[in-house]
Amino acid sequence: MFHQFEELHIKSSQLKSCFYCEIPLPASEKEHIFNASWGGSHPTGDLICDKCNKGFSKKVDKAFLIYTGAVMNAWSFKGKRHPSIPTIGKENDFIKLKGNYFLDAGAKLRLKKPLIEEEKQSDGLVRSKISFNSRGEAKRWLLEQPLSQEKRNSLEQQIRQAKFRSEDPQPQEASVTLNLREQYRSAAHTILKCLGFFMPDWVCHDQTKQVRQFARYGEGDWLLFAVEVEQHFSLADQAISLLGLGVNHNSVEIYWSSYLRMVIGVVTILNRVKRAVVISKDYVGTDRVLYVFEDTHGSGKPPRAISAEINSQEFSAPTIGIQYFASPSRINEVFRSEILELTATYYPIDALTAKLKEEIEEINQKNLEVSDKICEEYREAFLKFFVNWGKILQISVDKEQLCSKLSDYGFADLAHRFTGRTCNDKEFKLYVAKIFDNILMALK
Repeated sequence: MFHQFEELHIKSSQLKSCFYCEIPLPASEKEHIFNASWGGSHPTGDLICDKCNKGFSKKVDKAFLIYTGAVMNAWSFKGKRHPSIPTIGKENDFIKLKGNYFLDAGAKLRLKKPLIEEEKQSDGLVRSKISFNSRGEAKRWLLEQPLSQEKRNSLEQQIRQAKFRSEDPQPQEASVTLNLREQYRSAAHTILKCLGFFMPDWVCHDQTKQVRQFARYGEGDWLLFAVEVEQHFSLADQAISLLGLGVNHNSVEIYWSSYLRMVIGVVTILNRVKRAVVISKDYVGTDRVLYVFEDTHGSGKPPRAISAEINSQEFSAPTIGIQYFASPSRINEVFRSEILELTATYYPIDALTAKLKEEIEEINQKNLEVSDKICEEYREAFLKFFVNWGKILQISVDKEQLCSKLSDYGFADLAHRFTGRTCNDKEFKLYVAKIFDNILMALK
């Protein structure tokens, strides 16, 4: 399908001036290839000038915080510009949660304020139940109450004796305000930066002038640049499978398509949010794909890029299909569905998955020899995950049947199969991961 498949070298130093306004480079302030609020960590002064950089930071750069905050919260990591892991639904957050809770790191439910619940007893008296996030919060609340010393002492004793109850991640009703115009400007800007970093001659080409004006100055109707895409073949999907990148990376795919006579850029943020932008029209030439990706671990390492030319004789079908947003109702349908999927499905399942991964890593850190006891720890972690996963998706997961499936897929003879090896053994870890995937597919 491909020929001339190669990894590209960084060529951004060939840009002598800002590809937006032509002010000489390098800039004194550095711009991230993938936005720092998305977890992007590599900055460079070789792409755009300080003035253009500031032009994006005031409004455009913030357009995707609604999504990135939710993903970072679920997986408990922060971007370079975040002093702490983002919360969801707290005061001044971009996502407003209805009800009594906000989401702390790992999608943990936290009360926005002390929750007072009153229940009328059979004798006519009203019994109050007050919930707090912590004993410290309860003690601070108590200091503010006009109570007798006897009553205060009694409540202090109840606070000391109270047991902590954790709530599992679960879907929340949410409301958000989207600025789609700024989102597509941000997406276009990111695609152009990737082009400038690896293909500077292309980012300065006359064919990209219109999208550059849109990204930098907001010129033109955003609907002329925004498209829905169907990727018939994706290098990003292949890389995720091979490298296990998941939510720990951002990427851009750029398609030069003679079939569409267009160049289309597709930004994928934290493997959860996707935006496709028309970069150029009236394209004539070879069909090819540029895939650029960067991790979100704060390493500061530059993104990597893989270029592939498509062999049209072996692959006659188009690699990508597009559709413009034809009506306001379609726009509402697409982006409302996306937000609902994020808040009702992705973040609680992401949080469960992150928690499972953390538990497995804790087991592996012991570096103990595989034994019945170690396998039982894995088994309990899997059981807890799948039961809670079923609750989120409103799928009935019978614990006894789940135990049976775990045995059927290999847990029964796990300790025997890997006798003498440690739980950090590569083959053992792959085998356990395969059991997990088989259970997941069986339950779907």
